[in-house]
Amino acid sequence: MAYKRINPIPDRHQEALDAIGKKILNLRNSTGLSIERFCVKNDIPRISYSNLEAGRNFHMTTLLKVLDAHPEVNSLNNFFNGL
Repeated sequence: MAYKRINPIPDRHQEALDAIGKKILNLRNSTGLSIERFCVKNDIPRISYSNLEAGRNFHMTTLLKVLDAHPEVNSLNNFFNGL
């Protein structure tokens, strides 16, 4: 049985989550690591990371930890530029 949200995410918010997830996926792909290896290397819970990459709701602290693993993304402004 699939979980049904009581308060669905508005479409415009889902589009933003999807764009963030796609950018995170591209960053991880640039490392050549699988999700599992990336998470172990950076001490990030796999399910939290998977939610982020899949465009599901996530914690901001997870996003910040992922961005710390990518020194080329030196600020939130840099990450969100173009989204």
